[in-house]
Amino acid sequence: MSSRRAGFTFIEMLIVMIVLGVLASLAVLKYIDLKNRALTAQASSDMDAVRLAAYSTWYETGSWPTEVGAGVLPAEMAPYLAKGFTFSRPEYTLDYENLTPPGGGPSASMQIGVIISSTNPRMQLALEQTLGNKGPYFITGSDVTFVIVGPDGQS
Repeated sequence: MSSRRAGFTFIEMLIVMIVLGVLASLAVLKYIDLKNRALTAQASSDMDAVRLAAYSTWYETGSWPTEVGAGVLPAEMAPYLAKGFTFSRPEYTLDYENLTPPGGGPSASMQIGVIISSTNPRMQLALEQTLGNKGPYFITGSDVTFVIVGPDGQS
């Protein structure tokens, strides 16, 4: 008389489920990391586009775009940005800052910057790593400010 096994044991099924669970968790973590890196690349690209649009506005009109608030595209920059460009994204918000000193002054006495606000700390960390040596920036809470023109007129 021969006894024939007709399936898997509970232990074999449990081991397979554990291995699949570990592999799935690794895949999810990798997906989250890749998503944050993609968002960071997009935010960095948006900052570069705003910087170039601000410089283009300055060269064409002789003045910097006016500051309008977080998430709002300054009207003077619109011709120099891609169609459909927005300062308000689901993952982060851009804010163009034009810090003119009291009483005005030449452009060298102004500070111009782009602020990225995000509630995602992993994205902020990845943004800090991406901006590393790209230019001057500083961090305040959940905001990363990329300096376009400093008080000395240099970026």
